[in-house]
Amino acid sequence: MQSTSSTNLLARRWLILALILIVLSIVLFVAGVIIERGIAAAAVNAQQGGQPGQTTSADPDGGHDETPTSKPEQSHARSETVFGLDLENPVFIGAYVLVWLGLAIGLLRLGRLAWMALLGGALVAAVLDVAEVVRQLSEVQLLVASFAVLVTLAHVALVGLAIFVLVQGRRGKSVSLS
Repeated sequence: MQSTSSTNLLARRWLILALILIVLSIVLFVAGVIIERGIAAAAVNAQQGGQPGQTTSADPDGGHDETPTSKPEQSHARSETVFGLDLENPVFIGAYVLVWLGLAIGLLRLGRLAWMALLGGALVAAVLDVAEVVRQLSEVQLLVASFAVLVTLAHVALVGLAIFVLVQGRRGKSVSLS
């Protein structure tokens, strides 16, 4: 009888750890995106020379003879696409948060199936996170890169935890709550 209660206690601890890592990764991801947008907005503002819409001459393009091929915002957005998806789009960010919250709820309700989904989601996210870390380091955005590293570590920890729980469950030691 005592082994069943200790197994449930252990299962709850792994579940709580997974939920904490999920929430931590969501918060760090959203904070990183907000910081990156702030940096990008400041860079665009600096390139435009101050306040948007403010010109110092009567010429609407500020005295430039050339027609620009793309705006700075467009070139920044283009560099943030993966498989054609704009990763800084608020819709994508909202979907990202909802998927991770769905996985958290699934862990509470579904047990082993949710741990497998968590493993797959965390693996995909970790791969994309590593690519983001490399991209941020190449752009010398150390603050955003540090957030990306922390998100990557949270996702890698989730991968390890999901593998551990699934292996323990396969050996007959019930680690999941369901």
